[in-house]
Amino acid sequence: MSYFNLLEGEQIVEEISPSIFLRRYFFVSWFFATFIFFVMGYAILIPMLMFEYNTIFLLALFVLFIINMAIPFIFAKIAYSKFHYWITNKRVITKSGLIGYRVTSIPLERISDIVISRTFLETLCGISSLHIQSFAGQITRGSRIGSEGQLLAITNPESTQNKILNLVKEKRREENLSF
Repeated sequence: MSYFNLLEGEQIVEEISPSIFLRRYFFVSWFFATFIFFVMGYAILIPMLMFEYNTIFLLALFVLFIINMAIPFIFAKIAYSKFHYWITNKRVITKSGLIGYRVTSIPLERISDIVISRTFLETLCGISSLHIQSFAGQITRGSRIGSEGQLLAITNPESTQNKILNLVKEKRREENLSF
């Protein structure tokens, strides 16, 4: 918890680590992203296999394939370790990143909706995500479906969604805010 300081009177309600299947999600995403780059390398090397240096170019093709598998695997492993989420009685906090990390905080009174996401790729990888939308309507870099924050690879998204929405209602009731 050295990534942020609790506010006065704030308590952590739930600390969430994403599902291990988030690694699979990152691997598949980045594999297809790097695959296009390496297809160009394959397209250059395959015609050269027809010439007399077959062994050298076959080895080069194999090395390109190994690199195409290794880069997404390494990135997925690193990125997974950077994702973590906290739900407190005052806000939802997310930590994410690849090389560095970013910590975002969304106050409960600003949350307007929480959307459960199961895209094709998420379904394929066996995960679900929560996207937090706010009244401010702010769209941060890298977020999807107009959300201010996202909790990727939540094991029980319906339960987490209900927990956050109940905290939002309770917070608005405490501060006499309309819903």
